[in-house]
Amino acid sequence: MSSTLTFLSVIWYQLTFNPKPPPPEIKAEGETAIVTGSNVGLGFEAAKQLASRGLARLILAVRDISKGEVAKAAISRENPKCQIEVWQLDQDSWDSMSAFARKAQSLDRLDILLLNAGMKRLEYTRSPAGHETHIQVNHLSTALLSLLLLAPLRKTAAITGKPSRMTITASILAFIAAVDGITHPKAEIIPTLDDPVSFKPGVDRYCLSKLLNILWTRELAKHVDAKELVINMCNPGWCMSEFHREDPGAAAAGKYLGWSSEQGAHLLVDAALQHPESHGEYLSEQRVRSVSGFVLSAQGQVAQKRIWDETLALLREVVGQDHPIIRSDRLFL
Repeated sequence: MSSTLTFLSVIWYQLTFNPKPPPPEIKAEGETAIVTGSNVGLGFEAAKQLASRGLARLILAVRDISKGEVAKAAISRENPKCQIEVWQLDQDSWDSMSAFARKAQSLDRLDILLLNAGMKRLEYTRSPAGHETHIQVNHLSTALLSLLLLAPLRKTAAITGKPSRMTITASILAFIAAVDGITHPKAEIIPTLDDPVSFKPGVDRYCLSKLLNILWTRELAKHVDAKELVINMCNPGWCMSEFHREDPGAAAAGKYLGWSSEQGAHLLVDAALQHPESHGEYLSEQRVRSVSGFVLSAQGQVAQKRIWDETLALLREVVGQDHPIIRSDRLFL
């Protein structure tokens, strides 16, 4: 899919598609959900909508506990029967993510995981965790959490007799990303992207980080049985929220094209609760959609496997080769 066609398709569905909440009979009665990045914007709205579906327990995974408590109070007012907890999660910190995952292992059940936290900047910055910030927060941290939280999701599936659900927030902008940084046959991908020389000011690195989300999710789904866990990714559309605070151009255009965060959250909740056939699939406009030609190409498949191998090797170094969740013989079927 060319960048021109992608941009035109964005304009088309933003102007013509009306996101709607899943049918009222779609419930999550008695279930437990984790939503990352859930104190504002899409994450907050998705958490609130999930709570309204009958959740027994909702965990707001946030960087700032005080802001999480404000979000908790707002959701609790509308959903007093839902037990809401605020857990600290900093995706710029390996220690924070490991501590969060250890805490999650103690849950009696985990039915829904919405990995929504992300960021966008127009200039190069380096995360305290050591990598270019988009690569750290949007890709590496999301990948680590997707692995560390497999165990409680699988445990719940064994108890309930139905698949648990993992949804990763994606973006159609992934399909306009420049792929030269991930297709060079002789250069490691992550060190290349960490190099400031590789960074072009603007949105391209954000777009590329969302492409990495898609490639990672597609590969992860190959290693997980859909009878235990349905893993998908969702494009929530162009929504007006604090997410665009460092991109004034997107914020300005969003006044004409953007949906509300509530509308975008309809798509995330739809992906998390419906589409049982969507394992490893990309959802947009509340339906399964095809990914780009690059993702499906032989070159894309090579890049997907390389990103998987590099990311897994890096994460094993971070948490330790003997970590019971990361070791390959314990991770997959």
